[in-house]
Amino acid sequence: MKMRKRKVKAYFTVEASLVLPIVIGSIIFVICFLLYWYNRCLMEQDVSMYTIRAAQMTRLTAEDVPREMTAWRREYLTDKHYAWETSDLYISLKHNEIRITRTGRLLLGDRIWNAEVACAARRMDQAGFLRLCRRLEQKDLEEKK
Repeated sequence: MKMRKRKVKAYFTVEASLVLPIVIGSIIFVICFLLYWYNRCLMEQDVSMYTIRAAQMTRLTAEDVPREMTAWRREYLTDKHYAWETSDLYISLKHNEIRITRTGRLLLGDRIWNAEVACAARRMDQAGFLRLCRRLEQKDLEEKK
């Protein structure tokens, strides 16, 4: 019997074997990056909320603010970070300027992605806040003229 040579076009298989790992790797990278970004945004939101809350505590001394923030944080804090390790809050108070800093890291396989968030606010009483608003309003009116 005579064997016939048959040409098989396998270019699609070769292209798929080259393109498919690149596509799957890109999708996994995007998912990991979005997971990192989501957790970083959550951490930034929490630090901003803690800073605003601490700035509202105008009658407390620098030693009392961390204690009160820890008590308030226990009531508010829920575990909403996925695969994310956060540090404790670092609170500093200098000349009515409160600054809260927090670091976090995302563990993905053998890679560690770090992030740091800091937020600052000025502590002022209600009268000081109203004076500041009036100054800004007057400045805005002068600029419009």
